Formats: sequence, C-alpha cells, structure tokens
Amino acid sequence: MLSIPFLTKFIEKTIKRQKVADSVDYLNYYVTSMIFAFFALAISAKQYFGSPIQCWVPSEFRGGWEKYAEDYCFIANSYYVPFEEEIPVDIEHRRDHISYYRWVPIMLALQAMMFFIPNWIWNMLHKQTAINPRSFLSEAEKVKYATGEKREQEINTLANYFIESLSVFQTDASGKRYTSPRSGYNATLLYISTKAAYVFNIFLQIIILNHFLGQNYLHWGYEMTSNIIHGNEWKETEVFPRVIMCDFQIRRLANLQRHTVQCVIMMNMINEKLYLFLYFWLFFVGIATVTNFLYFAVTMAFPSLRAKQVLLNIYTDRNRAMGQSELNRFAKECLIPDGVLLLQFVREHVGGRVAYDLINRIYDIFSENDSTHNNSSKKLAPSPIEKYARPPHFLGFPRQSPNQSYFPVLSSAPMLEDYMDHGTMRIGEKDSQIDHSSRRSPTDV
Repeated sequence: MLSIPFLTKFIEKTIKRQKVADSVDYLNYYVTSMIFAFFALAISAKQYFGSPIQCWVPSEFRGGWEKYAEDYCFIANSYYVPFEEEIPVDIEHRRDHISYYRWVPIMLALQAMMFFIPNWIWNMLHKQTAINPRSFLSEAEKVKYATGEKREQEINTLANYFIESLSVFQTDASGKRYTSPRSGYNATLLYISTKAAYVFNIFLQIIILNHFLGQNYLHWGYEMTSNIIHGNEWKETEVFPRVIMCDFQIRRLANLQRHTVQCVIMMNMINEKLYLFLYFWLFFVGIATVTNFLYFAVTMAFPSLRAKQVLLNIYTDRNRAMGQSELNRFAKECLIPDGVLLLQFVREHVGGRVAYDLINRIYDIFSENDSTHNNSSKKLAPSPIEKYARPPHFLGFPRQSPNQSYFPVLSSAPMLEDYMDHGTMRIGEKDSQIDHSSRRSPTDV
C-alpha cells in the first residue's frame, strides 16, 4: 500500500501510548487531543460537505440566487436578533455579529495540537538527560516476560545498570561535576515542567474559548448545567443561536438592492452540545491534571515522601526491620529524584511486580555494600552511588575535603551491555572487578 512515510510515522507515534508518561499525561496528550480532533473532523464534514446553513429568501429568488444568498450569509458576518425584539432599522445598530461557527473545525484542531505539544517537547528533551528512561523501560519490558533464572539475571542486570547510571551525579576527585548543578533532579524538573505545562494549557483553553465564542464560556456552561439539573426547557442562547439574520446587496444594472434574510444554522445545535460536553470534559481533566501536578511535585520535593514511595515496595519483613532514618537515607542517596521517577515509570508501564523486585534488588546491593565496608557496625554504610564520591574515612582513612575523592567517578552513564553476560563473566561480577588503581592510600595523603 502506498503511503506518505513521514505522515505514517507521525500517526503511528501519535496513536501509540508513550512509555515515559503516566495516566494523567495520557489523558491530556492522547485522549483529550483525540476528542478535539474527532470533533474537528465531524464538524468540518458537516460544514464543508453538507448544508451548514439554509436561508428563507424572497419569492423572486430562484435557483442560483438562493444558493448565492446561503453561501454569502455563511461566509459573511451575520447577527442575532431574538424574536421578542424588532430588527433595528439602522444598519449600524446591527452590531451583534456572529462569525465563529465558520472557524470551529480549525479552532478545535488547534486546541488538539495544544494538548499534544507538552508531551512532544518532553519526548524530545528527556533523551538529553543523564538517565535515558525510554531505553531503561525497553529493557525492563524484557523482565516482564522472563521466567526463572533468566528473570533473576535480568533483574540483577537492571539493578546494577540503575545504580551505575545514577553514579554520574557525583563529583570527582578534583571537584569537577560532569552533570548539571542540579544533578539528580534534571529529568525530574523537566517532567514537573511538563506537568505544569499541562496545567497552564487547561487554563489557556478556557481563555481561548471565552474569546472565541464571544461570551463568558464558564458562565454559559454553568447556566446550561443548572437548566439540565432543574429540568428546565432547553432554550436558545446568544452563544449558539439557531436562527440568525443576514444582510447582503445585489447589483442590478446600475442599482444596488439590499436584502435582509433569515437563516437557520443547524450545525449550531451540534456545536452547542459539543461545547457543553467539552465544558464538563475540561473541568474533569483540569481537576485531574492539577491534582496530579501538585501530588507529584510535593512527593519529589521531600525525601521523606519519596521514602514512603520506596517503603511500599520493600519486602514486609525487611520493611519492619528498617528504621525511618535508614529508609530516608536509602531513598535520598541511592534513589535520588530521577531514580524514583524512573521506578514510577517502570511501575506504570511494565508492572508493579517488576518494580517491586527491582527495588528490592537495588536494596540488596545497597545492604551488601554496607556489610562489606562495615561488618562490625549497625549503621548503614554509604550507598553504592555514594561510595564513588565520598572519602572512606569510616575505614580509618583521613577525612578529605568535599572536593577530593578516593574513588573515580563515572563521567557518563554506563552502557547496559557492560552488564550483559557474554559467557565469560557472571551477571554482576563486573562490579566486583572495579579498578582500584586510582584509589589513594592513607600514606599518600
């Protein structure tokens, strides 16, 4: 089948649910944008391929004259006069022009794009962060369908890759940082900004509708809702009038004749129901988006709340044995905000069971490192991430300045292939063979 390559690729990406997003994001960039796009197509079909307007013309209008009057009144500004009022004699007083209905399909299409733009920007920029959520989730999906020993190997591979990826957020021996000053927060801040853009878009949609319809959209929606609840008769309003008036001139020889005709716009009945539905839908999406934004921002801002997110996924017996300080330290030093964000994506798209096993495997590595460096102490030792940047003064080495380090720091995130089993080394064995040639001895200090 012949197709347009770029258009086909764009449609496939658009209709497919994005991995690096949660349910509220999906509600905005996909569900809402598809609703607006569907309404745009439906209205445009009626408007451009049907009969959007019908006018009651004088009896002398025949054939093409009637068609001319209807086409002219559709593209020209018309005005609304209630049947209880008389048509103003002075043409200058006929100022209540109504012209928005011609632009409804185009405006709906633009609004659909506005809901999709924040997600498009997020997908373009999150690839530039220190962590690569999309690549990590692709590998995590393999665990979902693995079983037995293969599954354990995949979990161990992901856990080691996760820890080493986050180690790039530390400083090296000279105090040089390879990532931004807000290391560990760059992907999180970008994602929070995306959610803030969704919130801003909701309010912008209300402003656009208020100006586009020429009336107070919120007030109109409240009145219509009140009438429905109280069972009042569905009355014609100035926002979506069914019957409008139209003035036009016809040139006959050297004379100009002005005619005033009465026209009915049937699609305004459809528009009224459509925008009433959008009133409720925007209200629902707005509440969900604002709540989701506040919850996510507050959770990521406070380590104790991030710790609670981790606590829900630690084994029950281990959970009871962990103190609150240990849990906070594990979440703060080993599961920095970008790490917690990555685990939330795993839980959202791969499954709670995979996230559950992955977090517990990360904690196993965290605990093993503690027992290796401090067998006689009950206090938790530095995390696998912290050990690359923190002087090991707890082993008897002299305390160094914050800008010095005994261990090398990864300048970039490791490749996942570094942890793959190629037949010569077991999974995770590579971590035990870290080159310690760069470690300084106590006598060198």
